[in-house]
Amino acid sequence: MHFNPHFHWTQTKSTQLTNAPCACIIRGVKKLPTPPAGPPTATRRRPIALEQLRGFAAAARHLSFTDAAAELHLTQSSISRQVAALEEQLGLALFERRTRALRLTVAGERLQRAVRAALETLDDCVDDLRSDDRDDRVTVATFASFASLWLGPRLAAFQAQHPEVSVRIDASDRKVDLEAEGVDLAIRWGSLASPPPGALRLVEDEVTAALGPRLIADRGMPATPRDLLALPLLEVDAPAAVVADATWSGWFERAGVTGARVRPRAVFSYVDQLVQAAIRGQGAIIGRLPYLWDLTAAGDLVVPFPQLRFKNGYGFFLLQHPQRGRRPAVRALADFVVAELARAAAASTRRPGRKRGR
Repeated sequence: MHFNPHFHWTQTKSTQLTNAPCACIIRGVKKLPTPPAGPPTATRRRPIALEQLRGFAAAARHLSFTDAAAELHLTQSSISRQVAALEEQLGLALFERRTRALRLTVAGERLQRAVRAALETLDDCVDDLRSDDRDDRVTVATFASFASLWLGPRLAAFQAQHPEVSVRIDASDRKVDLEAEGVDLAIRWGSLASPPPGALRLVEDEVTAALGPRLIADRGMPATPRDLLALPLLEVDAPAAVVADATWSGWFERAGVTGARVRPRAVFSYVDQLVQAAIRGQGAIIGRLPYLWDLTAAGDLVVPFPQLRFKNGYGFFLLQHPQRGRRPAVRALADFVVAELARAAAASTRRPGRKRGR
């Protein structure tokens, strides 16, 4: 989630109004006759106050009313009342309240996902509206794994070259509409055969096996691809992994290991979680090379069979906003991304992949 320290919101109290008929008694005046019953009318949905949703979102994130109150600069009792009012309007419990602990109910988990996405969209829109007139701000949209494993670590180098430019990363797996959402740049992954219209191809995707020095120190360096079957194998549970052939079954088949029965020890939802588990020595992974370049250069991961890296027909692409892409700040970041990917790709072909532990 993007956090902007310059973005603030104001908490305001909402006044509850009712549309119940007023019961009045006036001496000497007869009561009006009750109107005949008509067809049922649709029930008007009662709007949920924004502060209640913000209070709930903070409480769900921290699983603590006290910590949520500290984040929003409110009292603990205010957060508790907001959540209670929200539960009353929904007619559902959102938290299981335990001794010194909170836990989301099934309904709470569902609402948390919806509220988090809605508040992020709202906050980003307001943030963009406040800064639309800034020529030194660049918004780049990309998927979370690329943001955390490749782009994020390089922002310091970019901003050292361009200290006047402010960068906002919109990390999401959805495909954004650059013109409709005011996004300057987007980095996407897709088929080389059908790239996004108007996109610049950055680098071709490749997959290979990798593991961490901790696992090597404990179990030894595998001498052959088949030796990897004796190690705990980790995978990511995502449709893109299957499409990209980034699975152990696919890699063993292409590496010529016949009869391999793959039973992943653990399956993760996101690539960055998978990579961090490998660094901790929890198992070996099938990694995609753009994500492995920095980690192998730093010695955090080892590619035991650098010759067994397989292309999958996919790659990474850069898109620019038709009008805003011409701004100097946007052009500077685009040029930086292109140059850095080219440099990292060239360095990876010269770098030996097989290392012993640290």
